[in-house]
Amino acid sequence: MDLNTILPHLLYEFPHEADLLKAIEELSKKFTVERDCIEDYLRDPRLASAYTAFYLATNLPKFEAILPWFSQEILEGLKSSSLIDVGAGPGTFSLAFRQWKGPGEILQIENSRLMGEQARALWNGLYPDEEILQNTSLKSPGPKLMLFGHSANEMGSREALNYISTHDPEHILFIEPGTKDFFPKMLEIRESLLEKGYRVLYPCPDSINCPLRDTEDWCHQYVHVSHSPDVERLSQMAGKDRRNLPLIVHLYSRTLPFMGTHERVLRVYPETKFSFEWDVCHKNQKEHYQIQKRNLSKSEQKKMAQRTPGDSVETELEKEFDGIKRVRIKS
Repeated sequence: MDLNTILPHLLYEFPHEADLLKAIEELSKKFTVERDCIEDYLRDPRLASAYTAFYLATNLPKFEAILPWFSQEILEGLKSSSLIDVGAGPGTFSLAFRQWKGPGEILQIENSRLMGEQARALWNGLYPDEEILQNTSLKSPGPKLMLFGHSANEMGSREALNYISTHDPEHILFIEPGTKDFFPKMLEIRESLLEKGYRVLYPCPDSINCPLRDTEDWCHQYVHVSHSPDVERLSQMAGKDRRNLPLIVHLYSRTLPFMGTHERVLRVYPETKFSFEWDVCHKNQKEHYQIQKRNLSKSEQKKMAQRTPGDSVETELEKEFDGIKRVRIKS
């Protein structure tokens, strides 16, 4: 979605691009060095509109980017569900879900009156013939997908779990910032959901204890997204890389099938002259893998150098020594 699509539906009209850029810079300060004033943008139409213009445009591709991580059967189950977008903000992930699924019932839950107004203005402008529900309940029976898009990290694990208990969704998807600070909260949510009868379908190899619990390590993923030329230009002018983005993505369900065992890259170490080395989650155990370069072609080595945390791999064991597993990549 480009800026020209978004700008006509903002609560505040920016006279010039420079005015929008200035507001984005103000937001950036509030999100970093002026965090005591971080909620100012929820009360100021100008800052709320700047947030919408920049972060909706750059966050929206994340949803499409993670879909290939799930099996076709899982995708069909999610697409057949109504959506509950918790902490919806300006409706970023509601719009992403609508673009992917097509028309369907969507409920936005948002405590900020101003953000609710902005989300409604966007929805009515882009989909004038479709209703958007806000802060009520779904009307239609059937499976429900509850989505937390950059909201569970703000509200915390207890409030997120309260929303889940209240609405009792069949499926739950978290798309959260890939920060080490949020990971312990995600583990709290994970443990509670497993106790409630949910299965974790992604990213874990199985619904058993996380091997990173009570450690300093953390599990996250990366997405590499592209933007329209005007969004890319604005990102460059704001000095922000919005193409390579760390995330923490978790998917839970009571009814959808497990995707099968796999190995998930946790950490990528600097490559050596002779090998690539990773920490990997395999069968819910943390392992240290070594992949020797002599077994790889030049093109394969180039692909290996592009691997990031969160990648799924399949390997076969060659040798084990001193706590290291030397493996060969199968796929």
